[in-house]
Amino acid sequence: MNPYDFEDDDFEIEAEDLILPTPVSKMTQGERLKRFKQFFDSSSRAMLQDCLFRIVTHEDGTGTLEILCPNEIVRQRLAKKKRKITNYIDICGQHLCYFSLCIEQDGQLDHQIFDLNGDLISTED
Repeated sequence: MNPYDFEDDDFEIEAEDLILPTPVSKMTQGERLKRFKQFFDSSSRAMLQDCLFRIVTHEDGTGTLEILCPNEIVRQRLAKKKRKITNYIDICGQHLCYFSLCIEQDGQLDHQIFDLNGDLISTED
C-alpha cells in the first residue's frame, strides 16, 4: 500500500458529516456575544469574561452595545481595545452604531459612549 496514492481511498463525504457554522442572522444574542468575544486575544477575553453585556435598541432603530466592566481598571484597558471592539461589533447586530463601557459607581452607571470610529462621543453619569 502506497501512502501517497489516494486513488483507491474512499473520500465520499455525506452532508450530515459536515459541521457547518451557524449564520450570524440565525444566532441568538448570547451566541453572537460569545462569537464577538472569540475575536479577542486570551488576555482580553479574560477581561471580557468578567463583564456583563446588553444591547440597547433606541427609538430610531439604532443600538448600543453596553459593556458593564467590574471596575475602572478593566474599563480603561478595554478602552485601549476600542478599535478591535468597533471592528467586530457588527457580529452582535447590524443596527449597532455605538458601544458603551460602563462601571457602577455609587449605585449609578457611569457610561463612556463611543461611535464606530472609536471616538468618545459622550460620558454619562
